[in-house]
Amino acid sequence: MVIGDRVLVPRQMTDPMWYLHAASRRIQGGEIVVRFDNLAADIHLDARSDLALRALGCGNYEPDLLAALPVLVGEGDGINVGANVGIISIALSRAMAPGRRLACIEPLEECVSRLRSNLGGAGIHDAIVLQAFAAAEPGSARPMWMVPGKPEYSSGGPIVHASVRHASTVVTHVPVMRIDDAVDEHLLRPSVIVLDCEGGELGALRGAVRTLRRFSPVIIAEFDPALLAANDATPEGLLELLRELGYGCFELASDPVPATPVFHGTVVALPEGREDRLKSALATAIGGLPQFGPSR
Repeated sequence: MVIGDRVLVPRQMTDPMWYLHAASRRIQGGEIVVRFDNLAADIHLDARSDLALRALGCGNYEPDLLAALPVLVGEGDGINVGANVGIISIALSRAMAPGRRLACIEPLEECVSRLRSNLGGAGIHDAIVLQAFAAAEPGSARPMWMVPGKPEYSSGGPIVHASVRHASTVVTHVPVMRIDDAVDEHLLRPSVIVLDCEGGELGALRGAVRTLRRFSPVIIAEFDPALLAANDATPEGLLELLRELGYGCFELASDPVPATPVFHGTVVALPEGREDRLKSALATAIGGLPQFGPSR
């Protein structure tokens, strides 16, 4: 703020987000309980996480995705891969048909603890929680890269996410499983699979081929070429696998268009024969939301 030739307040201090980012850099640990405007649930988070910053600064969590879930979940069971602390898991469970089951797959022990707590606090006591990394092949353990305090960026490859590209990382080892094996063991009949694996989406889907062919669930996934590359995968490979399995892959938007290898964001893979109906449902679900800038 400037009056005449006197600077009373530095310009950056008039920006509310500047205060939040400045404060977040000073937080050294602890837990915070937040509530997003578009999810009626108390969420326990690491106070250092960017999820906490998003709750305080933005208020809403993935508004397009949360609005679209009720029209995409179908009548079967739900699977959330990379469930983190349970934000999407809670929204997914509430959108599912009564009597159906939710399976959450999350590799990090610290996230699994908060995941169980957040699910219970939201009244979801029958979810199947599996601590594992969803991969193409079963195994005993594999390395995972993580940023202390920000587990939402944890990845099966070196961390390249722009938000934490230069942050210090540690490597931990986590158990491994295939989605197919989880489906068989727990007798699931999924109609939707939601994946947020920080680049591990292709490997996770390769471990779910039998499930995809048998049940043809809707697939909702994060799609990031840089993160896929860090996990020894390519966006072209992910799109090709979906085509081979009879899926069309679209950007999550009110007017869904086919996803291309350079797209960055959330995609919805729709089984052949159901594309038109589900695209129409997306237009209704997302079209009424406030739009802040271009959707693509």
